[in-house]
Amino acid sequence: MALAGLAGLDRELPRLPAYVAHAKVVAEALKDAFRTAGVPWFRVHPDVPHTHQFQVWLPYPPEALTAAGVRLAEETGTWVFNRWDAAPVPGLAVTEVSVAASALAWTPAAVRDAVGALLERLDRPDGGGGGAPVR
Repeated sequence: MALAGLAGLDRELPRLPAYVAHAKVVAEALKDAFRTAGVPWFRVHPDVPHTHQFQVWLPYPPEALTAAGVRLAEETGTWVFNRWDAAPVPGLAVTEVSVAASALAWTPAAVRDAVGALLERLDRPDGGGGGAPVR
């Protein structure tokens, strides 16, 4: 196990600067997508990521976001966010985004399209209810 970890460090550590740089691109595209979609409140934290990981906070029930993400993956093969959790602030959901090798191919347009498709699935009448923003 230790050797596998060392091998991973040898492979991944040199890629980290590219991951950090692309995290900034992804974070900005996410903010643009939420603004364009009219999400009433959102937060990307930190605003400009300083590592390859950052958080996204949205005013929707975490179960609705997770279900919409699963539907998006099943229907299109696109996976945008991992599991959503209830945030420490009532009425908000939070997830952590990690930008690694698989995310380097994501363009800002692809991020915006995927977020738009996810948000569309929040409001679908086919059992995707619960997607209304928490007020």
